[in-house]
This record gives sequence, C-alpha cells and structure tokens, in this order.
Amino acid sequence: MRATFADFTIDPPRFGNGTARYIRCHPDRDRLAIGAGGRVELDFALDGGELPEQLTLTLIARVSPLGESLGWAPIDITVNGHAVISRFTVPGGARPREAAFAVPGEALVAGLNTLCVRGCAEARGLLWLYRISVEPSRICARTHLMAEERPAEAAVCAYRTEWRAPGSAEWRPAPRLLVHLDRGEGSLPVRLAWRAQDGREASIGFQPAMTEFYGHRRAADGTLTEYRGVLEGRSPLRDSALEEVMHRFRTVEGCGSGGPGLRQELRLLIEDGGPPVERVIWGDPSGHSGTVSLLAAEPGPEAEVTDLVTKVRAHSEFAEAGEVAENLLHDSWHKWLGHGDRAWLEFTLRRSVAVGHYVLTSADDVPGRDPKDWTLKGSNDGEHWADLDSRVEESFAHRHQPRGFTFAATTAYRHYRLEITRNAGEDQIQLSQVRLFTSAPQPKGFIGHYQRAGEAPTGYRGTSVSAAPEPGSVTGPPRTVEQWRSYLAEYSATILRVADEDELSEVDDEQRAAGWLGFEGADEESVLALEERLGTRLPPSYRTFLGASDGWLNISPFMWRMRPAKTVGWLREADPETWSVIRGGEGEDWDDTAFMDRALLVSEEGDAQHWLLDPADVSEDGEWAAYIWASWYPALGDRHASFAELVVEERKGFEGRAAHEARMGRPGTAEDLVAEGRAQALRGEVRKAMATFEQAAVKGSGAGAYLGIILGAFLDISAAHHWIRTGILGDPRVLEAIGMEQLRAEAAPLYLRCAAEEWTGAPGGYLSALGDILPRLPDGVDGVVGAGGVAASGAATEGDDTAAWMARAAAFAPPVLPESRTFQQALDLARALADRGATDQSWAVLEAALPHWHCDSPHRIAPVVLLTDPAFREVVTPARARRVVTTPRGEFRE
Repeated sequence: MRATFADFTIDPPRFGNGTARYIRCHPDRDRLAIGAGGRVELDFALDGGELPEQLTLTLIARVSPLGESLGWAPIDITVNGHAVISRFTVPGGARPREAAFAVPGEALVAGLNTLCVRGCAEARGLLWLYRISVEPSRICARTHLMAEERPAEAAVCAYRTEWRAPGSAEWRPAPRLLVHLDRGEGSLPVRLAWRAQDGREASIGFQPAMTEFYGHRRAADGTLTEYRGVLEGRSPLRDSALEEVMHRFRTVEGCGSGGPGLRQELRLLIEDGGPPVERVIWGDPSGHSGTVSLLAAEPGPEAEVTDLVTKVRAHSEFAEAGEVAENLLHDSWHKWLGHGDRAWLEFTLRRSVAVGHYVLTSADDVPGRDPKDWTLKGSNDGEHWADLDSRVEESFAHRHQPRGFTFAATTAYRHYRLEITRNAGEDQIQLSQVRLFTSAPQPKGFIGHYQRAGEAPTGYRGTSVSAAPEPGSVTGPPRTVEQWRSYLAEYSATILRVADEDELSEVDDEQRAAGWLGFEGADEESVLALEERLGTRLPPSYRTFLGASDGWLNISPFMWRMRPAKTVGWLREADPETWSVIRGGEGEDWDDTAFMDRALLVSEEGDAQHWLLDPADVSEDGEWAAYIWASWYPALGDRHASFAELVVEERKGFEGRAAHEARMGRPGTAEDLVAEGRAQALRGEVRKAMATFEQAAVKGSGAGAYLGIILGAFLDISAAHHWIRTGILGDPRVLEAIGMEQLRAEAAPLYLRCAAEEWTGAPGGYLSALGDILPRLPDGVDGVVGAGGVAASGAATEGDDTAAWMARAAAFAPPVLPESRTFQQALDLARALADRGATDQSWAVLEAALPHWHCDSPHRIAPVVLLTDPAFREVVTPARARRVVTTPRGEFRE
C-alpha cells in the first residue's frame, strides 16, 4: 500500500491517499484543534490482496497550555473500531511530540478502513494535531515519545576512518569524522552524503546503530577513493566544546507550494577534517529523506584574534626577498616562503585565547608549495605542546584561496604552532596569510526539502538559532511598538536632514516640525478588523509597525507611501491591475504566480515598486517573509525574513547612498561608533576598529572615514594614497570633521610619500584639497614654469604639469603635531640612531615607547609621524608598521 497521511501544518490541510472528516474539531492555522469529545476520522483503502501483518501509525501532536500550566488532553485511537491505544496522553510542552504505534493486521479489512482519533471527554485543553500517517512497517513498530531532552542516541558519533584508491589493497588513515544529525524525531540516519565548500564530496551508508560506515569520497581535485570508518565513541550534546562547532537551526517544514508547516529544530554537525560543509543529504530507516543547502557566512570581526599576535616565527624565511613570516599577519598580496617540504610556524599572542577556527590562504604562485598535511598545536609556555587539530591530504583549488578549519576549542593558549609535515611536492613551502578566530562562522540558515516515505517532497528551511535576535533585543530589527517608534523617529530625522526637497514633496509642515514621517498608530480595534478581513493574524513585526504608525511616508527612496490598516489587503484584491500584470509573466524561469496569488500588499505608492509579505513562508516566531517586486526586477527581489528586516535593509541602503553622496551629517549613533572604534584601535584590535569605523562612515561620519583610512595605512602603506585621494581629499565631510591642520600634518604627507613615486601628470581637478595644502611657488622656481598656477578652487590648472606638482610637493613641510614628553624624547633618540644607520636600535626605542603614546584629540589614534618622517623610512618596515597599531596604547596599555 502507499502511505496515507493528513498534514494539518498547511492551510488548507493536505491529504494523501485518504479523506478526513471532522467532528467537534477544526483546522487552526498550522494544526488541527481537537477538544474534549471531538474526533477526526481518516478513511484509507487497502486492496483485496494479502493484507499487511502490521501497519505503523505515526502522529505528531502537542497539547495546548492552560495559562501558565500544562494542558491535559488524553486521546483514544481506533482502526475500524479496534483499539490501538486508549487514553494516550501527550504531555504539554513548548514543541510538538512524535508517537508511533503498531496497528495489528487483524484490525484491518480489505477495502475501506477508518482511523479515528478521539479526544476524551474529561480533557482539559486542546490536542493540537499537526500530522498523522499510516504506512507499511519497515522496522519493528514501537511506541515512543520524544522527550524535551534527547536520549542517548542524540549524540555526536566519532569515527576512526580510512580511505584507499580504486584497485589498491592498502587502506590509509584518514581524518576523524564527527557526525550528528537530529531533526527532533529520534531517528538515526542510515545514509549520509555531503559536499564541502571546496567541492569535495562524500557518500556513506551506516550499519545499524551507526557502529560502522562504508562509502566513497571525491577530493576537491577529483581524486576518488573508497571510504570507511568504525565508531570510536559517542559524545553527549551537553559537551560544550561540541556545541561550539555544531549548527543549530530553527526550521519550518511544509513551506513549499503549500503554507507554513511543522516547526522543529535541526542540529547538524559533519566534521571530516576539511572545510565546512555546504550541502547535506540523508535518509533514515523509515524511508524518509532530506536535503539542506547551507547559507554560508563569514566569521565576524568580533571572533578574530589575529590582532593579538605579537610575534610570528618560522623554521626559515626568505628575508632578502621580503617573503617573511610577518607577512602572514597582513591582509595583502605578500607571502611567507620557507625552505624544504616540511615547516613550522609559531604565533605568540598577547594573552591566552581559545582558538577554535583558523584560516590559511594559499600564496600567489607554485601550487606545489602549498601545505598538504599539518597539525595545529597549542602551548602556554612555548615548550609543552598539545595537539589541537590535524589535517591530511588537503589542497587549495586556486591561488590566494582562503580555507577555514574548525575544531572543538576547550583550552586557551598563548602560543600556537602550525607544524606542516608535507607539502604538495616542491622543495619549498609558502602561505599568503594565517588568521585566528575564537569560533567558526555560523551559517545564517538553509534551504532544502524533506520527503516522507511514499509522499511528495515538501519545502524545508531553517534559520540559525544564533542568528535569530532575542525577543526584545534592541540590537536587532525593531519588534515592539516602542522599538518601532524609537527606530522610526531616528530614521525620520535622518531622512528630513539629508533628503532633497523633491523627495519630501508629500511631507507636510506638521510632519517636518514633529520630525515624524508617519501617522498616529493604529489602535487594536483597527488591527483586529484588518486581521478579521484577511482571515489570518498578521506577522508580529508588521503588526507592531502599524501600532507605531498607521502608514508611512518615504520609507525608502523608491517607496513613498505605506498603506494604512484600512487599505492593506491581498494583492489580488487590493491592486488587481498590478496583480494581473505580474501573473502574466512568461518564460521558463517564471515561478511567481502562486506567490502573487497569496501575497499581502502593504505598500501604496512607489517608483513602480510594491512591498509584499508571504503568508506561506512563516518563521517559528510567526514572521512572514518579505519581498520587493518592481517592474525593473527580473523577478522578486531578495528574500527578507520579516517586514522589519526589509525596512532595516532599505534604511541601510538609503544611508549608504546618502553617505556616498556626502549628504549625511553626523548623527549621534555615528559619533558613538567613532568613539567605540577609537577605543578598539587603542586596544590594538585593528580589524574590529576598521569595521566599526566603516559603519560610522556609512552613517555619514567624516571622522569615521578618516580614522579608518589612517589605520589602514599602517597595514598597507603602499595603497594608502588611493584611499586618501578618494576617501579624504575627495570628501568634504572629512575636511569639516578633521580640519585642515591635521590633514596637512597626517593625510597630505602620507599621500605624497607614495603618490609622488607614481605620478605621470598633475593629480587633477578632483584633488582641490591637495591644491589648497601644497604651497604655491612663484613662476620659474627651480626652472619650473607654472609651478604656482592654481585655480581659485585650489585645483590644478592646464598650465600645471608633473614637474610643477613635484616641485610643490618637495617644498611642502607638514606641521608637527604635539606629542607627549615621553614619546617625543623617544622620537628624538630614535631619529639620532637612524641617522647613524642603527635601524634596529632605533626601532627598539620606538617599540618600547609605543605603549606610552597617547593623545587627547578624538581624531588621532596612532603616531602617523612614524610613516611620514623620512628619518624612519628604513626603520619602520611594513611588519613594524602593523606592530605600531596592534600594540595597546595610552590608557589601554597592558
């Protein structure tokens, strides 16, 4: 027989090979509500041949709560009047439970059979039935109930593995494999396949209880091998180290062509010694199967600890060519190159840190020099080392490819050592960069499908538990009416400050005076009336948005008016003309028809743009996915997890464009970011500071733009003139925030140090600020004609040529910014040593003085004089320049 099922997680419910009747019960959004004495009957047919000896009956259900107490709703289940189980109780709880029962063959008849689930008369609360199915027994049916805490089978399995080439008799040791896959149904996988981010693939099958596996794998370079493993042990989920590397997702099943479905949690861990997985396929003993493709994420700056490295050593390096180990800490095209096919690298950190993820980047040439086998070790004394992570048969698909590696971090170490035991065949080893992180990047979510035995596949998607904002969080998208009011008030102030008059044509004087582009919030009665008209409850973030403002003006440059509650409606009804146009789309890729038929239209007037919410794509917390459809899009725009996230993204885009056009002022939030970035920079947290300054610049801060560029100059002086030209000299916000005196003292000499070597002509009219900074020389000085020819704006005139600009640059003497007495004394001594050629001694003096550098100006973060003073040109190498800004300074010195 084919499986019979009733799926109440979508609206309307979906049935397979059967029909249902409701008595004193009713579908309720994503479930069937059965009250005391209510029942649902499911009819299914068996052919007249040999009847099965047994069927498996599975239901997924939950009992409704009674206030803060647990509900109680026992049920009786019968088949053709034959009792399967009586007074079965599903405990109350926060998530649905699964129960499976055996239906004996003597209860079955040829032809029509009737399954009945009846609520007992004494029930207190409702039984929420999500799904029920009847199918042939593939395994011995048993009664079981999912517990809140997973039992022993929900553990991480660790396997000792081997592989061998086709036709070979020799099995070679392979990296350990860690496996955990739990959908909350208590079923272990019998087969598993995965693909990693570098293209490597594996497919395996398990023996019962997952004690062994056998399969095959294909490496990133296409090499095919047999693959087998033996279970070494199981680790419980409460192991915090394993929790750190495990992916956890809030999931929704049944979100394909139907509506929102069963919500559960998926725990996933597949660690095979290579890069993170990007796709997983599995099957279980019941014949159910699933596929998920993970949405990759980069590790955030808050997790990176590379800036804590104070010293890096290597077994050897090519110092004459500048290919030294210090280059591994730079985000540049430089590299480290060492002799031999074996090597070691040691990294000493400022303090002990538990590193759980590291990234190696291949160099620019000769793939045969790439590391292939290695072990990462940790130590706190530099003598006794603990093995942390081992890799074999690794490869890099292309040049300058970063590859991340994750392991369970349990102990903090101050020293880390990368021992490379084999390379790809050459007699030298090289890398471009090494980065250290406390944790691995977590996928934001996944998309995929799930298929139960004998049924059609259904949509399956998930959102990372760690990525989802906590309720009431003020750092995530606005969720409550109060958060919306605060968020929209700030957004209104920004728009009113920087938008053109044409963009504000519909904003009246009262709204301008109030600094509020919205209206009075909709009362609860109006929102309830809208929900009754739609026949569904609104998603939380949009519902609270209406409570904060019943409609809105200028929510983005292309969306001028949002609908009030009284005109919000289904697209097909609220704007039938647009609906008919959209539904008329043609082409092989056109698949938006079903979406447009169910979409909720929340916008009113825009630049051929419509904001739509999808009631069939619902998250665990009730949010509907949000999209923008516009006539210039080939299809729907990007998916956003909620209406609130769509607003946040549109605001970011508006502020980014306004900042680029130099329209934005410096709101308080940007000033806070500048202060935070400066503190991070003085603590030596360079990458965090760069990211914070970038956020401040996006919000319109000239100081944020300036400090980010100055900090970047210490990391890569060779590219500084490009950043200064466009980001400082070409941005009037910076001049306003920083002032001409500091630009003359820091930015101009930094620019001239590099740019003078590359000039092929006058810098051009777009460098008006540089024209104001450089001295105007009288005609004929040093034989240069037109050296003083400068337009009123300070821009170069046609009479200016390369020689003229070079003469002006040579005559430029930057002002000296005041330094503290201690640091000034160190500068004077270091200059004297440098003049005598004692560059190492000069640097030793500067290095000892760095922690004592400080400045009260909020717009200075490092002694730029070390880069601009010609006396230190040979003293402050690129590696030492990086050391300057990674050293904690002033009040943050250690």
